[in-house]
Amino acid sequence: MAYRGHRYIHAMKFTTTFSFGIAAKAALLIVTLGALSAFANWYVLHSAQSLDHVNRTMVERVAPARLALAEAKAALNNVGLAAYKSMAASELEAARAASNEIANQIAAVRQWLHAVSDYFPTRTQDSDAIRDKLRHVEATARQIRDAIESGDKQRRIDEMLDLRFEAALDDTLAQMNRLTNILGGESRETLAEAQNEQARELRIIIAALAMGTFLIVMLALALAHYSVARPLRQLSETALRIREGSARTFAYGDRTLVRIDEIGTLARSFQSMIAKLAAAQETLAVQYARVDAAINNLPQGLCMFDADQNLIVCNRRYAELYELQPEHTVTGTPLRTILQARHANGRFPQAEGFSVENRIAAVRERKPIYTVDELAGGQFIAISHQPMLDGGSVAIHEDITERREIDAKIAHMAHHDALTDLPNRLRFREAMEIALKGIEHGRSVSTLCLDLDHFKTVNDTLGHPVGDALLQAVADRLRACVRKHDLVARLGGDEFAIVQVDADQPHGATILAQRIIAELSAPFEVLGHQVVVGVSIGIAMAPGDGETADQLIKNADMAMYKAKEAGRATYHFFEPGMDAKLQERRALEVDLRKAIEMDELELYYQPLIRLETNEISGFEALVRWQHPTRGTVSPADFIPLAEETGLIGAIGNWVLNRACADATAWPSHIKVAVNLSPLQFKNNALVLQVVAALGNSGLSGQRLELEITEAVMLHDTDATIAMLNDLRALGVRISMDDFGTGYSSLGYLRKFPFDKIKIDRSFIQDLSANPDSIAIVRAVANIGSALGMATTAEGVETEAELAQLRHEGCTEVQGYLFSKPRPAKEIHSLLARETCALQQVAV
Repeated sequence: MAYRGHRYIHAMKFTTTFSFGIAAKAALLIVTLGALSAFANWYVLHSAQSLDHVNRTMVERVAPARLALAEAKAALNNVGLAAYKSMAASELEAARAASNEIANQIAAVRQWLHAVSDYFPTRTQDSDAIRDKLRHVEATARQIRDAIESGDKQRRIDEMLDLRFEAALDDTLAQMNRLTNILGGESRETLAEAQNEQARELRIIIAALAMGTFLIVMLALALAHYSVARPLRQLSETALRIREGSARTFAYGDRTLVRIDEIGTLARSFQSMIAKLAAAQETLAVQYARVDAAINNLPQGLCMFDADQNLIVCNRRYAELYELQPEHTVTGTPLRTILQARHANGRFPQAEGFSVENRIAAVRERKPIYTVDELAGGQFIAISHQPMLDGGSVAIHEDITERREIDAKIAHMAHHDALTDLPNRLRFREAMEIALKGIEHGRSVSTLCLDLDHFKTVNDTLGHPVGDALLQAVADRLRACVRKHDLVARLGGDEFAIVQVDADQPHGATILAQRIIAELSAPFEVLGHQVVVGVSIGIAMAPGDGETADQLIKNADMAMYKAKEAGRATYHFFEPGMDAKLQERRALEVDLRKAIEMDELELYYQPLIRLETNEISGFEALVRWQHPTRGTVSPADFIPLAEETGLIGAIGNWVLNRACADATAWPSHIKVAVNLSPLQFKNNALVLQVVAALGNSGLSGQRLELEITEAVMLHDTDATIAMLNDLRALGVRISMDDFGTGYSSLGYLRKFPFDKIKIDRSFIQDLSANPDSIAIVRAVANIGSALGMATTAEGVETEAELAQLRHEGCTEVQGYLFSKPRPAKEIHSLLARETCALQQVAV
């Protein structure tokens, strides 16, 4: 194959350097024929020129010779005339003059005869004969002259000189005429011979030309046959076999392929075309296999019909969808047959009045069709039918049963809560819009907004899985509380809502609210925990409390907050004044944001007293807000608001930095305690913020104490413990604040070794009158002592409480008994003044 390729390349190179193709060969033959023809013409012309040359030569020789003979004859005639004159002359002088004339004319005759000999040397003998005759004439003329001069007339008569002269003259003239005739005949013979020779040579040339032409024509025919016709026939036969699929190669060897003419070029082009065709056929076979695989692996059924509604092709999925037998998927199967087979096996639309003829008629209209057929068993097939330009059609059949189920599920999910499967806020709003349209016809509509009481505590203490299970249980109880045409929805978190239609109001809403409160106040068994929650309900009724869904929901929500303020586990109807409180809350949020920006917040410090020494061991930083117009705003009002709005992060970071900065001005043994919100632990940068506060202020980490509540430990415990360990590594002390108010305080003490436990003020109030509180304080103090943790009692306001706490083993106390929270500027005077006072109190 490499050798053949080399020959092809060599042939192609030779073609580029010396292309001798069919046209060149034909041109060569034509030039050869032209050369032969030119040679023949040249030879004919040459022969004609030779003959003409002979003619001219003969004319050039004969004509002067004949002219010379004519002149000689004329001169001879003059000789005769002069002789007659001399014989007839009466005077001697005249006779002598005539005799001289005879001599001159005879000399002229000799001169002309000499010229004839020059033109025809071959006739010198004839000229000599005439000269002899002429000498006889001259001799006779001399005798006559002598007789005349002697006056001897008798001599002339006796010797018959006159007759002899005439005879000699006639004989000479006759000899001249004979020579003239001989010269004419000889020229004619010479010309005839030249013509004959020319004719003979011309016949030879014509025969040679005919033979050459014949050979060239035969050569041209052979060339046409072997160089053109046969290769073209071979190429045609190969093309026919390729078309019939019986050949994919050029089967006539390399000789044709290496030709350097047009046939070789055509053969090589044809061979290249065959190779490309073979490659294209292989590619087409691969593509066909791919297309076949793609079609037969489509998740949709595909079918194609021609203009006569006969099947062209269909894939496996189409046959599977309609459970067709193999004979029904053969090319050429009529559409009617396929539809009848589907009808027979039950894979046909179940719609009433639908028939095979209806479907065929729809297809014949040659219009796009999109329809969904419902088959037996609840299966749905989507059909997309498109006509084709040739009169046929193609259709895609897709089983959309699962998609419909998914769509229905998605639609349900879009309008229902994923956790409780109750309608969501969107569906609730739609239901309210529909219900409110009936107000014009006298229908009543009530909206109840529900918020679970203490749900956050359940989430914080027992975790979100328990909270989610509780919400599901609450949803089940709410469904049982309402009528079928009432709608219960979960709006988000622990908020629910109910739209009540066609009830005797306000009695119907009251009964429903009381029923719900009773049901939800009963204990829940959730994931092994018994959980008790309550519910606060706000009620708004249309059209009195609003005529739009947004207005009713807003008013019912405000009524719900009013119920919470009233002590929870109750309901409250909307009142016009509630909106003002909501506006006040929003105004407070705006002012709080401005207070952070304008640095209106201030830190107050309440001292911590070590009972062992009766000295101030530290201060707890407490944030205060002095508003320009509102005056002092209680932390109980703005701290919960800051946690709800996300402002607690900015406030907490400010408190941390300001407390560290203020503490640097205190004695080195005095610590500062800063409260951290659970929300601050959701910020991964908390440790960096503490590092920055210590670094910026220069405060030692051992003088900083961070107080956290149990809620911090509820979310992502591992991450929280890691963060607390990072803080501990800085030397910072960690305190558990409000200990004992949650569900899992003791478990948290095992998870992390706190430095201090702070007993909530709820256990300190009326301590002496409440044995349970004393027992709790004693237990906590003992736990702290056993674990090496300090215990601090909050809210100490009486001497009796102080004495009891000292007795139970608490290590630290704080409260109004010692000092109210003071601004930073009063801390130095407080330290100096309180030292003496504390010593007196301790005695």
